[in-house]
Amino acid sequence: MSTLISFDVDGTLITSVGNHANRLHKLAFAAAWKEVFNLDADIDAIKHHGSTDPLILLRILEHHGISKEAGMERLKDMEQIMCQYFGQHQQRAGEGIELLPGVMELLVKLRERGDVATCLVTGNLEPIGWAKMAALGLRDHFSSPHFGGFGSDFCSGDTLNSWRDRAELVRIAAKRAEESVGTIGARFHVGDTPMDLQAAAEAGAQAIGVTTGIYSRQELEATGVDAIILENLADLEAVFRAFNLA
Repeated sequence: MSTLISFDVDGTLITSVGNHANRLHKLAFAAAWKEVFNLDADIDAIKHHGSTDPLILLRILEHHGISKEAGMERLKDMEQIMCQYFGQHQQRAGEGIELLPGVMELLVKLRERGDVATCLVTGNLEPIGWAKMAALGLRDHFSSPHFGGFGSDFCSGDTLNSWRDRAELVRIAAKRAEESVGTIGARFHVGDTPMDLQAAAEAGAQAIGVTTGIYSRQELEATGVDAIILENLADLEAVFRAFNLA
């Protein structure tokens, strides 16, 4: 029986830095809106932390007066363009992103254990999420074969409650974990936004919050979720205690 630990990506494992923060991902969004709707748009026109890529695609369209229904009809086309654009420029995948403190050390330690399975649960489209991990040297430190729950796996269209979509991604990851590594015992999900914590609780996983994104401890605690809040993932002893692995 394995403990399952899933990780959000942006703000949890990695952070955006510099004038070209998360540059390629943002350009991939822009390419999708431009090619499908001839819309020149910028992801930063809305508050998008804690959402999923498909919901962000829809929300920007709504922001510019294009209906959610029209967006849903072309959603898979936009996702495909995003992945194609990212893949064509994959050598730039690491531009404007870097690892957060302790992340590499933690994943290496978890990979060494025979009783832990690790994966991603992220709003990123799957090819984009794994490409970021590869660019920063993390990809090979997750359980293999790789699995998880990704923005490309599910989209309800509910742009007002992104945590519900993220909860479905936590469930999808748990199902895939059982298929990949066998029986799963305790489940943990690590994230930096209130939506991550709400999603974990809704999907039956223990929520672990980190204050390495844009949200403070107080904002994470305000969700009312029974979560363990850590400053970051650098204190390995504290992190392992949170996972009941000490």
